[in-house]
Amino acid sequence: MSSVRNLLIAATLGTASIVAAPVGAQASGTQVQAGLKITHIVCHQQEDFTGADDAYLVQDGKVLWGPVQMISGDSKDIQDVPVTQDHVLTLMEGDSPDDDDNLGAKKITGAGDYQFTDDEANYTVTIANQ
Repeated sequence: MSSVRNLLIAATLGTASIVAAPVGAQASGTQVQAGLKITHIVCHQQEDFTGADDAYLVQDGKVLWGPVQMISGDSKDIQDVPVTQDHVLTLMEGDSPDDDDNLGAKKITGAGDYQFTDDEANYTVTIANQ
């Protein structure tokens, strides 16, 4: 009904181009996928040789978790950290005062284990359904 109303209004106003979108449509193709969360992180091999890694997870420019100090062999449960499917999750390691190290970036395609192995590090991040 509202689409018909919009078309009638557009015809009355004489606009040349009309794009009808269903109610609740996402702008510019963005897909919001509810129901995924980060549940666990394991440090198999830390990046820093002089101390613990200051690991943190970033998606869409926002820090989702951390920084948390981790060394090789550490395993941490993570609670209530939602993650968006089809977006890139990046594992970073804080290096103040130097630039932080990027330990890898993975497109989240669903629940599962994601390996981050850049810069001589080796981490596994587990994503589960909520």
